[in-house]
Amino acid sequence: MSSSNINRTYLKVDRACAELRRGGAVVVRLPSGEAAIFKAVEIAHDNDIVELKTMAGSGTLLVLTANRMSSLGHSIGQNKPCATLSSAAHSAARAFEMALGQPATDGPQSSYTIIPEKAGSLADNTTRLLRVAKLIPAAFMARLRFRDIAMQDRWALENNLLIIEARDVDHYNEDAAASLRETTRAKVPLALAEDAEIIMFRAAAGGEEHFAVLIGDPLGRDAGKDKPPLVRLHSQCVTGDVLGSLKCDCGDQLKAALGLMARESNGILIYLAQEGRDIGMLNKMRAYALQDGGLDTVDANHMLGFDTDERSFLPAANILQTLGISKMRLITNNPDKIAQIAAHGFEISERISLDIDENPFNADYLKTKKTRTGHLID
Repeated sequence: MSSSNINRTYLKVDRACAELRRGGAVVVRLPSGEAAIFKAVEIAHDNDIVELKTMAGSGTLLVLTANRMSSLGHSIGQNKPCATLSSAAHSAARAFEMALGQPATDGPQSSYTIIPEKAGSLADNTTRLLRVAKLIPAAFMARLRFRDIAMQDRWALENNLLIIEARDVDHYNEDAAASLRETTRAKVPLALAEDAEIIMFRAAAGGEEHFAVLIGDPLGRDAGKDKPPLVRLHSQCVTGDVLGSLKCDCGDQLKAALGLMARESNGILIYLAQEGRDIGMLNKMRAYALQDGGLDTVDANHMLGFDTDERSFLPAANILQTLGISKMRLITNNPDKIAQIAAHGFEISERISLDIDENPFNADYLKTKKTRTGHLID
């Protein structure tokens, strides 16, 4: 895909996310011409159910992810990422409860007709766009009754609506990572590593900013460098990295990784803008609130409709390629991180574990990482 097409896709999806975050409606369209108008449930209003029905000419459906449905006590089958729920009565209060509240005792099947939706469907595209916008992946959606693309374009223009093609959603994350460019670099002596340089990266069309911290000489510019650089892919954690939260091990891992790199004067830390396993700060706090009620970190994410881990390490892979790195000693306990980086063609000569002491506040969290997500924790 050309750079101009990447920029166009990126900007369209960014505009759609901004519209959804302010409570507006967006139209999503499949290659077949099938289209639907939808809004985010978490910032919708009671009258939006009727408004969407009136605009589209068909009934408004509630879209929930498979994880949310499972939390509500209903399995929708394998390879079905989401489901649409319809009801003749369409109680707005009930719909909001289904999407955002604690599981009801009578379950979703009591008043809703549940239709599992396949990957790539209109419903699936609505939840994927909401994830990009860092909103709860639950939508009010109404299918358009006409498939003529020219007619849809005129209708959208008349109603001041943005149409997003399914292919734009499909390529968004890949295009954003592919268009990452170095924007600036500067020497920044750190408390744990005085010989440090920070290199900023931003997608060509704007958006999230990631950065790399080079400690010592990881690119092998000095003669005699006989070891691959130590590499740490670290996802942003404001609560742990900045505030010193005791609920997770992120801040301690960041400091430990920088300390290892400083001792060898040979390391690269990629700091990724992926707060809360890429569900965003607000949703991370919602997950924390659910953990206060007794759920573990995995079940809390599922209750909100998200996957266990929403992160992609493609941005990190592209940054490492830009820096000329092909072989590394990877500092991680996460097997998924190892698999993703290896899948992008990097040679991992060694895995360096990060053994962080637990405390009374993160003991259950560390246990969950070990038993439910397979982290390599002793």
